[in-house]
Order: sequence, then structure tokens, then C-alpha cells
Amino acid sequence: MALSTVSEASRPDGQAAASISAVPTMDVARFMRLFQMRATQVMWLLGAGASRTAGIKTAWDVIWDLKHKLYCSQKKLALTAITDLSGVVVQRKIQDHFDSLGSFPAAGAEDEYSAYFEAAYPSARDRRQYLDGIIEEAKPSFGHRALALLMRENLTRTVWTTNFDKLVEDSAAKLYESTGRLTVADLGEPSKLQRAMQENRWPVLGKLHGDFHSDRLKNTTDELRDQDAAMRQAFVAACQGNGLALVGYSGRDASIIAALTDAINEGAGFPGGLFWFKRSMETPFDGVTTLMKAATDAGIEAFFVEVETFDELMSDLVRFLPTTTGKVDAIGEADRPRLGKAPLRAVGTKFPVVRTNALPITSWPTSCRLVVCTIGGVSEVAAAVKGVGVDLDVNRVRAGVLAFGRDADLRKALADREITSLETYAISPARLRYESGERTLVRDALVRALGQRETLTIDRRGRRILLRPAAGVGTAPFNRTIACVETLTGVVPGTTVAWSEACEVRLDWKLDGLWLLLEPRVVLELEDGMADDMVAKAKDWVRERRAQRRNKHANSMLDGWIELIVGSTDSVRLRAFGISDGADADFEIVRTTGFSGRAPQ
Repeated sequence: MALSTVSEASRPDGQAAASISAVPTMDVARFMRLFQMRATQVMWLLGAGASRTAGIKTAWDVIWDLKHKLYCSQKKLALTAITDLSGVVVQRKIQDHFDSLGSFPAAGAEDEYSAYFEAAYPSARDRRQYLDGIIEEAKPSFGHRALALLMRENLTRTVWTTNFDKLVEDSAAKLYESTGRLTVADLGEPSKLQRAMQENRWPVLGKLHGDFHSDRLKNTTDELRDQDAAMRQAFVAACQGNGLALVGYSGRDASIIAALTDAINEGAGFPGGLFWFKRSMETPFDGVTTLMKAATDAGIEAFFVEVETFDELMSDLVRFLPTTTGKVDAIGEADRPRLGKAPLRAVGTKFPVVRTNALPITSWPTSCRLVVCTIGGVSEVAAAVKGVGVDLDVNRVRAGVLAFGRDADLRKALADREITSLETYAISPARLRYESGERTLVRDALVRALGQRETLTIDRRGRRILLRPAAGVGTAPFNRTIACVETLTGVVPGTTVAWSEACEVRLDWKLDGLWLLLEPRVVLELEDGMADDMVAKAKDWVRERRAQRRNKHANSMLDGWIELIVGSTDSVRLRAFGISDGADADFEIVRTTGFSGRAPQ
């Protein structure tokens, strides 16, 4: 589970005890060349940020979720009273409350995660249940599959993680077509890890904070401080014989930093180098800067390396290495059957077909704005936009801030960030193949464009994006060919749980193009404090409702959502902003879904 004690969020200014300038930096291109020469000598350590695109909350997300629950319970408020935790005003109000109590760490402190986790859920059982709810729908990202490819090609032998999820294991099982090739050891089995290393049985995965299902799960201050001594010893010994690349890890917990420090102080540490990947303009925690400076002073090749996402790093790496570059497309499709491209054909041809839930996007934006300025990560950029009340879609990449919207609004949002350039940025199709910053920006713009449809409203639930029928839209679109739904909203019989029809949407790249994936759902409005038997009854009702939707009904539901998105024409053109004095995002979506079947001879 990508939580442990890590956050991708930029820390507040002025918290670094040692200057980051005291530690040399390295660009990704140089690291790739170096890695090619030292691959088997470099271990990987994955933190929470590495699992972000897999759909798992980072520690920063969890901290604010815990603050939200604690604040509302202490103020006797319904959790639904606060729905947008990203707003600067809302965050300040909540943070002022905890600051006034005097019993919680300051915002951005290294022990913030543990303190709020302990306060919200003192019981280990409750913590496990909380984590269960976060990781249950996670799926390996491109980065995890790419790492598994490095393992399969014997370019990566050892991986460590502070996370509780099974994303690395799932990826390895898929690419190896076996669950037995990867040796996995958590806190309860350090000797298993040591034996595998001694016997050269690669690859190995060490879970420094335990497996999610382990009774020895550790994620609070006291537990982290008492990290299993044998596992720590194994980790330190491995660091003394190998290099280490840390990705998505901010270094919040003292136990890991202490182990890394031991590897330096006990001599001959990190002979393959020490590479700490961070987001551009992000200031590391004090302990990280001190550690890297100590490594440099000890004669170790220690570098900060700037990269925006784990997926981006892994994509660049496997496309560069000679033994993996020709296998990238295969891992991109690792969890799906291989496809061949053929022209879209009309529904009702003589050969059997299977309809997919994918709408072709035949036109998408090929450029946006790029602003180079002195600003931190994604959260800081979003806060700057919200702070001045302008309407923009933005994202942070290594090159700078990418944006759609009016130039004047963009300059206003970043006015105090020392803008050095504002220019047009070409969005390469290669960057849309995986979860890059460019693809996230295009997805957000597409969602905004869909929200312009009078027939739709947008409901964001964390990383999930749901479409809902707009007010006044009846059931007719869903009942064109078969009676499918009698109403679009209601209350589950025998409960107080509200439900509604919705459609989850995702953006994906296949067959050299973008596709809008549609997943009709029945969504429950569950509130904290609801009786377990009521929740279980509501979930059973949803399962029964969906089970009744066999092929004809599912097809009718899909037709209904396509009508709300595209209308009655063959295609629809959508614009995110409808402006002419900046960078807009234009899309064309075709109403005919993809089909699989026998290709014409």
C-alpha cells in the first residue's frame, strides 16, 4: 500500500537545515546512461509516490483525509459538510484548529502522518481496515510493469518498498506468468530475504513496513521506531554492497533514514551510488538533505535526480535500454489481450463481434502553454491557481508548468513566482502513451469539456471521475432499445442510503490513439457512522441491480451514456474553455465504440 510515511507534496519553504545546493544534482539522461552500466548493482526503493498513478493515495492525501475526519468529529460536523479539501481556505481553517490544540505537529512536519494516524485510529485493527479501503481497487501502473520488465531481464535484482500494496508482486506475476519467481519478504521473514540474496535467487522484494495483510503491519511513530532489527540489518547490509535509487519517497520516517545513515557510517556504503529522485523545485526534508550531504562527504556518488513521476522515469528507462526497448509495447498491454488495428465497422455485420466500452477520440490538443518559473510541485501550482480565483487546467512537469486557459489568468496565478518564459509547448503523442504529466493535463481538459455538455454533470471522487445525468435528463436515453431503468436516482429499499446511476470515465492510449473508456456504475452515497448491516444491505442491492444487466441491458446503458456524451450525431466536438486569448483544448469524440471481431481478409 503506497502510504507508509511518505508524501509527494512539496514541503513548506525554509525547512531545510542543510542547503540542497550542497548535494550535486544529476539529470535523468545521465542516470539512464549510468544505469545501463551498473544495472545489477543498483537496488530500488519505492515510496508512496511510486504508487500514486496506480490509484492509491499518497501520505499527503491520507494526512488531509485524517485531518478531515478528526476535524469533523471534533466539531460535530457531518463529513459531507466539507467536500473539497484542496481549497487553500478550507485547509487553513482545518489547520488553524489543530494548531490551536497544541498537541499536533506543525503542517509539513516529518512526523505529521504518524501523529494524525495515531489520533484518528489508535487500534491496529482499525488502521488495517482503513488501509484496506484505500488499496482494494489499485492496479499496477505502467511504472510497476516496467520495473517488473527490468526484473525479468535481470537488470534489477533487488527492490525495497515502504508500501503495503502488492503492486510489484502483481506486476512480476503477470510478466513472469508465474507467482513463484519473485522472493518476497516482509517484517516477519527477514531471513527469507537474506537466504535468497546469499543464494543469488533473483529478483527479491523487501517490504520494510510489512505486508498489508501482516499482523505486524507498522505505520505509526512507535511502530516505525521499533522497526524489526533483523530486516533493518538485511537492508543495511544490502546497501553496503549495492547502489540505491529511491523513488516516490520523501524520507519522513526516522527508521529508514537511520538505516541509510548506518550504511554510510559503517563504511563502504552504496558502491553503486545513491540516487534520490525528487520532483522539480521540491525541497527535501531536513533528514534527507543531511543524509545526502553525509554521503557526499564520505566519498559516495550521491545525487538528487529530478523527475516528475515514477511512470515517466520507468518509461524513459525501458525505452532507452537495448534489452528492453523492443518489449515496451508488450508490457503496456500486459493486462489486456493483444490487439490489432482495423477500421471501425458498422454495428450488425455478419461476423460475430464484441462491443467494447471505448469511444475513439479522433482529435485532441497537440499544444498547451509552458511557463518556466520558481514554483514547487503539483500541489503548490494548484494552490496558486485557487488562491487568485482563476479558471485554468494546470500540471507540473520537469520543464515547468503546463496549462490550458487564458494567458492573462496564467500570468496572474504565477505573478509572484518569477516567470522567466511563457511559450507554446508541443504535446508529443509519445507522452500520451502512459500516465505522464501531459496525459493528466489532457485528461483534466477533456473532463472539463465534457462538463460543458448540458446533459452531463461532473462528480470527482478523489482520482475517480464520474459522469452523472444533468438535472432534467430522464431515463429515455437508456431505454431506447430495451427497458433498462425506471429511475436514475433513489434510496436503497429498507435503508437510508441514496443511490444514483453514474458512469466512470478514464483516458487511455491504444492503437496509436486516445480512447475514452466508459464504465456505467451504480454509486452509493455512504456516510460515516452508518450501521454495518445497512451498508452491507445497500452493497448487496447494488450487486443484484448490476447482475440483472446482462448483454442487452448493458448495451442499452452504454448507448444511453454515449447519447449524453455525443448526442445523436456521428461525432461531437468539444472545447474545454471556449476562448481565443490563450491555449484551449479541443476534442472530437466518435459515437461508434471499438469492436473486436474477425478482421477483413
